[in-house]
Amino acid sequence: MEELIRLRHELHRNPELSGQERATGKRLRFYLNKYKPNELHTGIAGEGMAAIFYGEEPGPTILIRCDLDALPIQEVNSKPHRSTVDGVAHACGHDGHMVMVSGLASLLQANPLKRGRVVLFYQPEEENGKGAVKSIERLKELNIFPDFAFALHNMPKYPMGSIVLAKHTFAAASKGMIIKFIGKNSHAAFPEKGINPALAIAEITQKLSSLAHLEDFKDFVLLTIIHIRLGDVAFGTSPGFGELMLTLRSFNNDDMDTLASRTVETAKSIGASYGVIVETSITDDYPAAVNHPELKILLTELAGKQNRATVTLDEPNRWSDDFAHFAQEVPSIIFGLGVGENVADLHSPDYDFPDEAIEHGMQIFDDIISNYLR
Repeated sequence: MEELIRLRHELHRNPELSGQERATGKRLRFYLNKYKPNELHTGIAGEGMAAIFYGEEPGPTILIRCDLDALPIQEVNSKPHRSTVDGVAHACGHDGHMVMVSGLASLLQANPLKRGRVVLFYQPEEENGKGAVKSIERLKELNIFPDFAFALHNMPKYPMGSIVLAKHTFAAASKGMIIKFIGKNSHAAFPEKGINPALAIAEITQKLSSLAHLEDFKDFVLLTIIHIRLGDVAFGTSPGFGELMLTLRSFNNDDMDTLASRTVETAKSIGASYGVIVETSITDDYPAAVNHPELKILLTELAGKQNRATVTLDEPNRWSDDFAHFAQEVPSIIFGLGVGENVADLHSPDYDFPDEAIEHGMQIFDDIISNYLR
């Protein structure tokens, strides 16, 4: 366990943003090579990797996924392993995820599989929602796409080592939407000669704020405006360009489709009434993470055998995880691992994944592997 804690601290000190996880991958490969996986595929969807361990007989393929990327957050604490990269930190605990999955390599070497194969999968670009889709395509090309896929996310405010399960959906769907407004510049002394999008943006902002309260949604939806831009700072110019950025969330994929289409319709309708051209685009696109019911039963049974506390969420987490794309392709489950009730919130500048949680995550994943392949 000391070796894994050292590895986590090294990863924590050297965080890398989405799409830039090269040094992270190098450190993990150095660790994995000591435990001699049967295959080690690199360069998956960028810096992703798959370490594969085979059993003696044919059987199912089990994929255990972790995420590689850090966040653009300035870490604030005095721990010796705090981030050395200005403005970047593992404030979501992905360093802990990587180490729990890496620790399985030593367990697979010490207790080999009887059948099938395990894919320890290191996924890049989770935080921007791009990694899973690209990874799935490449895993299929390599013929290592699984029969079952598993992932966990560390969850502060829950008892250390507990398993946090969803009734059905574990994490919300979300989309980032960018709405561009194209009018016409003019001199600020003659605004009537141009088309300033300011009034259109003001009306659209008000209308969008009420969209989430419509009664034709099946479940929770949320629309959050995160950025508004109007022209550039030039006091002699009436601007002809504006931009509105917002995040859409829902617990239901159908509701997300409805919310997104209503948002676009509203923006274009109001924009047209002011003579403004409206263009929209989507970024950071996550479907809802819907768990397979049989795998939820399996996790509940394994928790009972380990005498491990379980918590069932009253409603899905409002945050998103792109592991949801795996759930659309193959029986999958993402669950929570409690990391302590007095731990800072995820994405806060003082969050640091607790080392004590490493062994708990490894035990849960190893029992999942044993259930299918030992």
